Amino acid sequence: MRGTSGLFHPCHAVKSFFRDKISSKCGKEDQILERRLIEAIKQINRSTGQKTFRSMNSISMRFPQFKEGLRNIRDLFKEYDEDGNGTIDHEEMKKCFDKMQIQLSEKDMHSLYHYCDIDGNKGIQYPEFIVLLCLTYLLTVSSAANNIAVLGSEQLSYMFHELLEAFLFLDKDGDGKLKRKDLSLSLNETHHQEKSPSYVTSRRFKEMDLNKNGQVNLKDFLFCIIKWVGIDSDDEMEQ
Repeated sequence: MRGTSGLFHPCHAVKSFFRDKISSKCGKEDQILERRLIEAIKQINRSTGQKTFRSMNSISMRFPQFKEGLRNIRDLFKEYDEDGNGTIDHEEMKKCFDKMQIQLSEKDMHSLYHYCDIDGNKGIQYPEFIVLLCLTYLLTVSSAANNIAVLGSEQLSYMFHELLEAFLFLDKDGDGKLKRKDLSLSLNETHHQEKSPSYVTSRRFKEMDLNKNGQVNLKDFLFCIIKWVGIDSDDEMEQ
């Protein structure tokens, strides 16, 4: 159909068709990536020896260290946000990965980029960048000869490994997704002095269950950790 200007205007049905096709493709890519992340988590679980965490409290006690480590990523984010618009686009991310000597295929970079861009604004913001790097660590650590320096930084890799161990501690059935039952088991197996009140566990799970489907994947868990330790996108970037 042509309007008075003579320009072609696709009908709403055509627009909706292509929008749905794109959404469907991204959904399938996310599902494939999610399965790979779950398998990588299981592999980490099998290869991990002595466990770092014994309770929710032991995880909470690490929050100050997590916050300090995550704040250090801010300088890395600002370095590669070349236009200073508060987001990292795909090309800026590729430069970052090249500088950090991260061995990841173009397809994997594309999948991770869109998987972590949760608000769909076509740019990775600071908290999303943290999650992206942690998931990148997970995908690359199993194939690295020296997994401590897999991201070119021993300190950064060690912190991400501890975050994965926190998730693994809570994932009692080892299926790569947290459920309310997992948190209850985590609470009951600890020493009495370290047990958290049940209402705290319930509140934490509700905060993590971003999709309200009774399951929490690693990405959801990481975004909540970022929130819990006090990392705020706007405040952090303005300092």
